[in-house]
Parts: sequence; structure tokens; C-alpha cells
Amino acid sequence: MPSKSLIKRTLYNLGIPLVTGGIFALIFLLRGDMGMAIAMTLVFYGLALVNVSKYTLDEVHYLGLTEVILGIIAGLFTEWSLLIWTAGFGVCHIVYGTAMYLKYDLNKE
Repeated sequence: MPSKSLIKRTLYNLGIPLVTGGIFALIFLLRGDMGMAIAMTLVFYGLALVNVSKYTLDEVHYLGLTEVILGIIAGLFTEWSLLIWTAGFGVCHIVYGTAMYLKYDLNKE
């Protein structure tokens, strides 16, 4: 079982970019810029994953980089941002989850 110190560091390193990004995206959402708000959720979520990856699996780092890249693309092409957001939060997590299952869980059986 992980120590309380590790859990606190993990939550801290995940939480700061995640909460900051959420507030920043909310500001853009309140100003009516849905495309940029969507893009920011991807970017800041990706930054949070990269930041917390030192306390988790190495592969989380690459998932975070993928989310950041997709967020930047969504910011450039705001008319496609919802579709890119779906790819980032949906498809990427399915692919990541499948890869982690194949790498770690399937080998245990």
C-alpha cells in the first residue's frame, strides 16, 4: 500500500495544474469561447499527467504529452476542438488502458 506521503505528493502534483486549468478554461467558457475552453482542458490535463508521472507509471508521461499536443491542435483548429477533445479523452484513454492491460495485467495470468 502506498504511503500517505506518496499519495499527498501525487494529489498535489496532479491537482495544481488540473485545478488551475479548470479555472482558466472556465474563464474562457464564461467569455463565450468554447473552442479555447475545450482546448485548455486537454492541455492542462496533459500537463497534470506529465507532472504526476514521476509518481506513477512511465507511460502516463506519454499519455500526458499526447493530451498536450491534442490540446494545442484543438486550440489551432477551434472548429474541430470538440472532436479532438473526444479523441483525447475518449480514444486516447481507451488505447492507453488497453496497452496497460496488455503490458501489465495480461502477463500476470
